[in-house]
Amino acid sequence: MKKTALLGLVLVAAMSMPLMAQTVEFNAEAPGKMLSKTNEPRFIGAADGSVVIVDRHSKKMTLERYDMAQNELARVELGSQKELDNYGGFINGSNVDLLNVRHTDGSFRVYRDRRPLSAIQQGEQTTLVEYNGNKDDKYFFSLGTSPDQTLLAGVSVSARKGLDADVRVALYNRELEEYWHKSVQSSGFNQVLVNDSGEVVLGFCTVNTKHACRFTVTDGENEENFSFRLDGEDGTPWEATMLRYGDGKLLVAVAVREENHTIMPIGTNIDRMDFYCYDVRRGDLTVTKYNFTDLDANRMANSKDDKSPRHHWVQFCEISQGIADATGAYVMLQQTWRVTKNDVPTEQHHMGMMVLRVDKEGRVQWSRPFRLTSQSSWGGRDMNNYRWRTTPNGIMLALAQNAKNINLPDEKPIKYFKILKDKAVLSVFTLDSAGNLKRSNFDIGKQVALGSAHYMNTPGEYMLFLMGGKGRFARLTIK
Repeated sequence: MKKTALLGLVLVAAMSMPLMAQTVEFNAEAPGKMLSKTNEPRFIGAADGSVVIVDRHSKKMTLERYDMAQNELARVELGSQKELDNYGGFINGSNVDLLNVRHTDGSFRVYRDRRPLSAIQQGEQTTLVEYNGNKDDKYFFSLGTSPDQTLLAGVSVSARKGLDADVRVALYNRELEEYWHKSVQSSGFNQVLVNDSGEVVLGFCTVNTKHACRFTVTDGENEENFSFRLDGEDGTPWEATMLRYGDGKLLVAVAVREENHTIMPIGTNIDRMDFYCYDVRRGDLTVTKYNFTDLDANRMANSKDDKSPRHHWVQFCEISQGIADATGAYVMLQQTWRVTKNDVPTEQHHMGMMVLRVDKEGRVQWSRPFRLTSQSSWGGRDMNNYRWRTTPNGIMLALAQNAKNINLPDEKPIKYFKILKDKAVLSVFTLDSAGNLKRSNFDIGKQVALGSAHYMNTPGEYMLFLMGGKGRFARLTIK
């Protein structure tokens, strides 16, 4: 039988911050066999009472369709994992549109694989990008998605032996139909941004001795290249992530280590966050610095709020995510590390999460540190990873936590959560752009969310994969 838990029937932890009017509904389906493993399948979409995924079996990639009880409705083999990569896809009406890349010696092809949802039988392939050459040639593909999830930027790179790299940028809709493509002169990039207006940014920030950022902006017609230096005089830039491009301004978040404050021999030891705003029209650069507070340091380390910390740095801090919107951006920080034995990873740990909000100019508006703790085996690390998602009124995070923590006050340390061993609740955090926070908790027993919540076609609706013995499909609705 379908198990349904509504907000009024679940435990809701009291929070010290103002509550929003949003409500959260949680619906878990009957357990089944398909999800009874630790690696996360790639979610494509849900429609007509069924779920479509791309999964891996014995080095083969397959497209599969299940009903909500995980009874198999259709399955088709896509190809060998050695030659084929799937970059996701969408359910568009009665069709499944997959974005695939096939890479063999000397050839490289990016294509849309369209199949009917009803049977997932052999469908129509449309080539988006194709290169043919020699086996020594190198090819790469990167993808960026707009904040509103309606646009995709695909960047294809052909590095032929003895020739300069050919970089091709293309903009697509959710049906993987091309709006435009353009070859650009980018000298290298490690991040792709696309905004809701269809402007694409290829960026590369180096945090070695050069401390520089360079980026290329194109709208399909024009191409402009820019660069600026990261200030390393009062600290060492350790990690940099592009957050947002809009109104001719690029926002970059930089994690900074102040060496004179660092005493731990391991970890990133981050002391503060710097937010760079570069105005491409005026060539101006402004920097806003945010030093971690006592509250930030204590909650990220799961220490008591009233403890006087010896330092304000966060030992294993990293930038985990950035989400842009019309008025600014959110940047997410977390502590994560792995445990090894004889140089072989055995466990993954998370402790602490922080969200900072910046406006279009990179000015910090507020910060929210969270107490989060979890531990998984290395093989089960997909059950210990999570990402925030956009909502109609802000952002949302859904993850499993130790059920013993839900009644603890915010200022107290929480208990460690051992995945699949401790009784859990699914905690759903929602934040709006003003920093208002709400947390809802749903009893899920000794289960855990496998990976992150997945977007559905309706704004505010998400699909979750729950694991623990047998797995379950679950839906979240935020209103």
